[in-house]
Amino acid sequence: MKRAPFFKLLQYRTFNFTTRHYDADKEEREARIKALREKYIDQDSIDKSAEGLERSISFSKERARRTERKPILIRAAILVGIFALLYMFFK
Repeated sequence: MKRAPFFKLLQYRTFNFTTRHYDADKEEREARIKALREKYIDQDSIDKSAEGLERSISFSKERARRTERKPILIRAAILVGIFALLYMFFK
């Protein structure tokens, strides 16, 4: 027998919805575009875009690290300030 939880947690609803609309023109258009891209895009541009993507990923990782460190430094400065005030007050 299952016991009721102490705190009621939110349960997200999920829907199993399959689309029923098929657009033959859209499928045909996408197939043509894909074929043209494969035909005309050269490998050098793909390599350059991959290099740029790697740079942007590394930049975003570095930025995330900086934003993670910032609140820690602020808290540390506040604690040092509080301890300095307490030291001066009880001296």
